[in-house]
Amino acid sequence: MASRESFAHRRLKELTLLWAYQRGYRCCAREVRSPRSPYRVDVAGVRIDRNRGTSTVAVFECKQSRTDFLRDNRRRDELRDKLLQLQERRKRLEALLAVHYPSLRTSDCLFPEWASFDFTAIDHQGYRQTIQNIGRVQSQLLQNIKFDCATRYQLGNLLYLVTPEGMIDPAEVPLGWGFLEVECDGTINEKILPARFSQNGTIDWLVRIGEASAAREVRSLLFRHGSERR
Repeated sequence: MASRESFAHRRLKELTLLWAYQRGYRCCAREVRSPRSPYRVDVAGVRIDRNRGTSTVAVFECKQSRTDFLRDNRRRDELRDKLLQLQERRKRLEALLAVHYPSLRTSDCLFPEWASFDFTAIDHQGYRQTIQNIGRVQSQLLQNIKFDCATRYQLGNLLYLVTPEGMIDPAEVPLGWGFLEVECDGTINEKILPARFSQNGTIDWLVRIGEASAAREVRSLLFRHGSERR
């Protein structure tokens, strides 16, 4: 893990790992790159139910600060509303530009009333900014909403948000996610039970967890033996 990680965030992940292990997730690790998405999750664990022959993959996102939480929790509904407003503005601008700049009409249709317009042919600042804003919001919707992407990619059967006690209101927890609060003494309280999602990548998770665990062990050994040589 990068050296810039705070002690508080590292402690949060360590306590979460212990909590998961004690609840049967005997294959677990910190900082695991998830299958089917570009994200690295804070903690991931796999639990095998020997009686039923089923497996459960749990994914934990640890947020030490409220700023960190809000950055990854941009609400999809808010972005959709913003996108709709921008698209309405684009339509109004195009209607006005079609009236004031009839020369922009293209010749791609036999019927003039159905002809399209090339609005990129003029340098209209308001229109250009609207198009740029639409692209930016669409990009956020597709790429930058970590909580929503974890659900959409079906990263785990159970998804948990982990924060220090009192950092957020439980009502702010993403829909379907469980919520763990960590007290100052390290006690973890399960405030919200998670919904169970379907997911088919248990083997992939076992491989990724094994890789993360081995990489951490190797780094520790290299550091220790490097210190001994010095």
